[in-house]
Amino acid sequence: MALYDVIGKGYSQTRRRDPQITATLLEILAPSQASVVIDIGAGTGSYAIALAEQGYQVLAVEPSATMRSQAIAHPSVHWSDAVAETLPLPDGVADAAIMMLAFHHFSDPQQALREIARVTGNGPIILFTYDPEKITDFWLTQYFPSFVADVESTFLPISTLISTLQSITGNQVRVQTFPLPHNLSDAFAAVGWARPGMYLDSRTRNGISSFAKIDKTELNQGLSRLQKDLETGRWNQAYGYLRQQSRYDVGYCFIYTDVTSAIAI
Repeated sequence: MALYDVIGKGYSQTRRRDPQITATLLEILAPSQASVVIDIGAGTGSYAIALAEQGYQVLAVEPSATMRSQAIAHPSVHWSDAVAETLPLPDGVADAAIMMLAFHHFSDPQQALREIARVTGNGPIILFTYDPEKITDFWLTQYFPSFVADVESTFLPISTLISTLQSITGNQVRVQTFPLPHNLSDAFAAVGWARPGMYLDSRTRNGISSFAKIDKTELNQGLSRLQKDLETGRWNQAYGYLRQQSRYDVGYCFIYTDVTSAIAI
């Protein structure tokens, strides 16, 4: 919570919902026929409102007052100041749960998932997350090498996440990779995979938690190198091929429980 009370002041300016992420989320959610969805780590509510606009009732859980204060009011979105590990909600209050790039911020992932399974009545749990094994493949780490340790220490390996979800819910877990569109509108860490100049903008960096945790010396050196490489064409020589791609699989994916196929545990 403290991190986003600090970095979240302009969060809604750059962390807007992306239409292609929203479309994929709705496709995954549709077969469950859920009507009430709990959004854990809802941030400023961009995806909560996207669901509300499609007719869902949304319980948005967010512990940061700075983030909640930027939310746009919607009659179908109801906010709660709480953390995932201790949800002040009754059993089975929701039909499904979503976590949009929030799970890696939870202090106790297993306890959080137990709580989420409780309040959803073991309904579908959907996470939009990142595969930490892919981080060394991303060119941005050549400029900011501490990103590797940060990601590997905060994101659970996908295999661990799958086994944990299965053991807690008793349901099969599906993985759906999500190659990022070139015009991604939600400015999380890999938003500039083909638009490197975005990282030179402090407004973009301010909405990315990894940049908030980076040493100032490394930050300044990395920005200086990136700007120089863009000016000289060196970045384009090494990574310019990315500009020709409409999508890029840099490691993001949806992980979700399939409540129609229980497993033997």
